[in-house]
Amino acid sequence: MYRFLIIVAVIFATPFLAHSKKLDSLKCTNYKELLLDWDNDIFLHHDYYYTQGAHIFYLNPALRKNPANHILFRLKNADNYYGLGIIQEIYTPKDINDTLLNLVDRPYSGTLYIRSFIVSSVPEKHLRFTSQLDLGVLGPLSGAKDAQRIIHDWLDLGFPNGWDFQIENRPYLNYNFLVEKGLISVPGIFDFIGNSRLRLGNIHDDFLLGATIRLGRMNDFFKGYNLGNRTYKENRDFQLFAFINTSAVTVAYNATLMGGIVPPENNEFFRFKDIEHFIGELTAGVEFSYKFAGLRMQETWKTPEFHGGENHGWGTVSLFFRF
Repeated sequence: MYRFLIIVAVIFATPFLAHSKKLDSLKCTNYKELLLDWDNDIFLHHDYYYTQGAHIFYLNPALRKNPANHILFRLKNADNYYGLGIIQEIYTPKDINDTLLNLVDRPYSGTLYIRSFIVSSVPEKHLRFTSQLDLGVLGPLSGAKDAQRIIHDWLDLGFPNGWDFQIENRPYLNYNFLVEKGLISVPGIFDFIGNSRLRLGNIHDDFLLGATIRLGRMNDFFKGYNLGNRTYKENRDFQLFAFINTSAVTVAYNATLMGGIVPPENNEFFRFKDIEHFIGELTAGVEFSYKFAGLRMQETWKTPEFHGGENHGWGTVSLFFRF
């Protein structure tokens, strides 16, 4: 499986390495945006597996000077959007009231990491390429236990009893690529976009292949980020559309299930043979924006990640603001 991902990585990255340029010679678009995401499975009346996530992203051309950008890829003749984000994600077993360690259920785990990223968009080719570097921690230092306690106290849901069994501290290092390519378009009304993602690191190693459909009143997907880039005068202030994305994921490794590439001496987590290596995902939602602000609401469903696991889903509310 690792050999397969290495081959995919080489095939995946070669065209973009060939079209990348030095940092100082790249076009930088004057686009600033703040994005706030909150994931929670309470939107679907669940409280297990991937149960909560918080994401804050900031895009600003001044972030072009971020040293991490020197190892991120960009495209020639592209609108380049430079960003930083901080992400926390929380995972629990299905039975959060159990005070004993359950060896056949998802382990308690949390991640906290900083993401440096560049989004390179070429509207003329209906192409967007994103590269990301994630650095942080998996384990108690992520603050997942305390974050879940705050939310559960706020919603009066009680508190899970098994955080003493969470995966111990591990460094978080991942390098990710995302490609989105417009395949069919009726300008301003309909888009069919193919997408693929490759993640390599000590936390996630997987490859995703999928497609997105957008339908409604909207700007060109490749002429902006979440909101329209004002460089393009044809972008409209008001957008309202629905979207659906379906994807298949080939998984080689997932540290939030398996406890780390170097597992504890007495490994109490899932092994390679215990996880599902082919996973399906479906996301659907609606998005509304007007001028400098927008709101997106979506639901995501996922097939089981490990043998004996169940389908799972969560909702996401996103707010974004352009400056």
